Amino acid sequence: MENNFIEMEWSRLWWLLSVVVTEYVLVLAAVGADMASGISKSRKRGEATRSRSLRRTVDKLARYYNVLVVLTVVDAMQIAGAWFLRAVEGYAVPTVPLFTLLGSLGMAGIEVKSIFEKGSDKERTDVGALLDLLESAADNEKLTKIINNLKNLKK
Repeated sequence: MENNFIEMEWSRLWWLLSVVVTEYVLVLAAVGADMASGISKSRKRGEATRSRSLRRTVDKLARYYNVLVVLTVVDAMQIAGAWFLRAVEGYAVPTVPLFTLLGSLGMAGIEVKSIFEKGSDKERTDVGALLDLLESAADNEKLTKIINNLKNLKK
């Protein structure tokens, strides 16, 4: 009887691991699809693909996986508690990597939103950010003095 219980738990563990690995792979696929979409949009606008953009994608993927690892650790604690309740107390508590699942769904949702953003919206956002930067720089007295000194040198 106990041997059967252990076999069932190992089987459950393999299923849990396969679900978690699938979630990690699908987040990678979503980021890859977003990167492909971004490259396609930049080509349509006639822009060259820059290594800075690709580096940002890798950084984003690293941040996503950092969060997923933490969520997986939380799930491992939650699942260990569920196994204890099942083995010792006899409660039928489900073992689902819920936090990893919700985190990966959120990340995939962000990537889907990014894919469906129009390239013109991105350009407007970039221009708006540049205008904000210029306005904040214009308020800086030191920068104004430097610009005036450069203008005086030019004369």
